[in-house]
Amino acid sequence: MRYAIFSDIHANLEALEAVLAKIDELAQEEPIDQIWFLGDLVGYGPNPNECIAKLRERTDVIIAGNHDWAAINKIDLNDFSEAARISAEWTAEQLTEEHKQFLANLPEKLVIGACTLVHGSPYGPLWEYLTSTLAAEESFKHFHTRFCFVGHTHVPIIFQQPFDVAETPTIPLDDDAQYDSSVQTSQASEREDEEDTVEMVAVMPAQRSEQNTEAASSTDEAPSTEETAASAVSQSDAEQPDEETGTDILTPEEVILSAEEAFDREVEELEFLLQFTRNMLKRVTNEMLIPPEGDWAPPKAYRAIINPGGVGQPRDGDPRAAFMIYDTEQGFTFYRVPYKIEKTQEKIIKAGLPPYLATRLAYGR
Repeated sequence: MRYAIFSDIHANLEALEAVLAKIDELAQEEPIDQIWFLGDLVGYGPNPNECIAKLRERTDVIIAGNHDWAAINKIDLNDFSEAARISAEWTAEQLTEEHKQFLANLPEKLVIGACTLVHGSPYGPLWEYLTSTLAAEESFKHFHTRFCFVGHTHVPIIFQQPFDVAETPTIPLDDDAQYDSSVQTSQASEREDEEDTVEMVAVMPAQRSEQNTEAASSTDEAPSTEETAASAVSQSDAEQPDEETGTDILTPEEVILSAEEAFDREVEELEFLLQFTRNMLKRVTNEMLIPPEGDWAPPKAYRAIINPGGVGQPRDGDPRAAFMIYDTEQGFTFYRVPYKIEKTQEKIIKAGLPPYLATRLAYGR
């Protein structure tokens, strides 16, 4: 059996059409039995209805993504970055009632034969970003099939784990206590995701400026003893309570309550640090691979979590749309396909969506 698998179209019709055309070309050489989509059909891009209609015609399996449910208010938009929120609100205004109902009924997870399909991860189906072996380690506990196919990061990546170290039995996907923790962490990542590139560019000159300032300061003469003493006296005076302002003096009870609150905060911080340390010391039994453009055969004694990359908004520095073919006999083949980026960019600007969403397409970020 051969399956074409892709994720994260994000209402980019030109990218979707390019991928489907390539799949049709490959099917002429060797039949492709089914097409599977791993979520985020809409959001960011200018053609939500057209992409939904085309995907429904062509695909056999469609999984829900966080942007799909955001566009129908099934999840809280406050958990999105500004650009993601604006595009979700715009998408909601464009969608037909039929397409809204279609998105509302998409499943979060499917198991088909030896494959588990989710958008984010088996640990956090909608929200979790699998970007490290530590995050993948937890996810390996939440599915029992040999392969798990994910999207969400828009980056082609593979995590593989030997069968003989896999923990059994696996933890159920609907373990609410585990899932809530994943959602909180991943929602924070979602809000930060759109600003990463801009922040990196902005911080670098700021850091250089700070370094220059520090270097200049270090060459100045140290303040005299008299200046230091005067500064200390001035600061001390500023810190004294002003009787005329009627500053309150804490009662013993208030002092105790204040101390208890401070103690509680310290305990919370220590608990957080302890959990962080435990996570860092956790035994990692999987390894991360960047798949080549072309063939990859999984080792026979391994399970794997596999991300084919993004169709409509790649984020690995390559602006070409990404997808993969899974051949149950031969393994996996990863593809990149160019598309008319300028046409999509023009549509984004014309629709009144944030210009940043158009600019990033050319850079694959």
